[in-house]
Amino acid sequence: MGHVNNATYLQYMETVRVELARTLGQVREGFRSGFIIASARCEFKKPIRDERRINVSVWVSRIGVRSWDLDYSIRGLRGVQYAVGRTTQVAYDYKTRSAAKISGKLKRELAKYVEAPVKFRETG
Repeated sequence: MGHVNNATYLQYMETVRVELARTLGQVREGFRSGFIIASARCEFKKPIRDERRINVSVWVSRIGVRSWDLDYSIRGLRGVQYAVGRTTQVAYDYKTRSAAKISGKLKRELAKYVEAPVKFRETG
């Protein structure tokens, strides 16, 4: 159809989310991550016609007791914005299969990446 499929935008977001999680020590080889995704949102601005020329940024926009939000910006090399997004991660204990409180250590690490939240279009 001449442009990148919409599901690919979420894959771009996943790629940078996993890289951030590795940086924070949440993902290690052979181990499950300590979180699950509760929601994902992507607002499309312009179609991506050449996927070799994009830049995906991720930052923390909210830290709660059991969850945190990551916001994303997908841009072209000349600053054209293709999409913005947000995912909500929930700290998760796989043994009890339930949400867990975010550790103090993780909160401190997440705080290093806090920036202003993405502004989505008003709906309604």
